[in-house]
Amino acid sequence: MNKITRYGGSLLIIILIISIYYNFKFSNSLTKIQEESFEKKQECAIYKKQIEDKFERNNSGDIAIEYYYLDRIFYSPIEDSCLYVYSGQFGLKATERYRVLYLADALSGDIITQATVIKEGKFMYDEENGFNQRVKTYESI
Repeated sequence: MNKITRYGGSLLIIILIISIYYNFKFSNSLTKIQEESFEKKQECAIYKKQIEDKFERNNSGDIAIEYYYLDRIFYSPIEDSCLYVYSGQFGLKATERYRVLYLADALSGDIITQATVIKEGKFMYDEENGFNQRVKTYESI
């Protein structure tokens, strides 16, 4: 019985040491990932102003046939890039006939996905919901 207690106690100490080691290692890895993610989010903020300025130049004028505006920009761990959601409105400003939502890469300018949410003045709920679900997959970790 004394031998079993000694071996059991030693085994528990070894398990405790291993557990503490991996917990510390995991905690440091998580902190590093969070710091990298924060830095990348800061980098994305730089692109926000550039995109807004580009849209503002395109949107100047009283009667715009095409009108774009930025919805949001975020860092996507899936793409390891800054992505942004924007909307393109087509038709006269006063009478929106078409609206398309886009998800694009801020670095390359490539459009990743898009959806027409207003067509001939009619709102298309399913298309918008589907687009929003696709965007969420790029935002998640």
